[in-house]
Amino acid sequence: MRVDPRPLLPTPTDKTAAVESIRPVVARQSARFEAVLSKREGVARRSLRGDVEQAGSSEGISPELFGSTRSLEILNYLLDEVLPGLDAEPEIKTLAEDLIREEIHMRQSLEQQRAEVQV
Repeated sequence: MRVDPRPLLPTPTDKTAAVESIRPVVARQSARFEAVLSKREGVARRSLRGDVEQAGSSEGISPELFGSTRSLEILNYLLDEVLPGLDAEPEIKTLAEDLIREEIHMRQSLEQQRAEVQV
C-alpha cells in the first residue's frame, strides 16, 4: 500500500478585513427604541407593584374559608370523591386515606376542645 502525498493547499496572502462594529442605521431610531423599552419596563414595574399591593391586602378574604367547617368539608370531599378515583397503587391510596382520616379526627378534636373552652 502506497501513500501519495496530497498537494499543498494555496495559502492566502491577503488577510480579511476586521469585522466592524454594528452601528444603528439612524441614531434617532435607537433613541426611540430605548424610550419604548424604558416605558414598557415602567409599566411592568407599576403593574407588578399593584399586584403585590393587591395580594397583600386581605379585604376580600373571608375568615370562614379557613374555618374548621370548611376544612372538614374539603377533607371529606377528598376522602369520598377524589381518593376512590385516584390512579395510584393500593398502598398509596391506603396511606392517603389514613392521613386524611387522621387529619379529620385531629380537626374534630380541636373543634371540640374550643367548644369546651368557650362554654
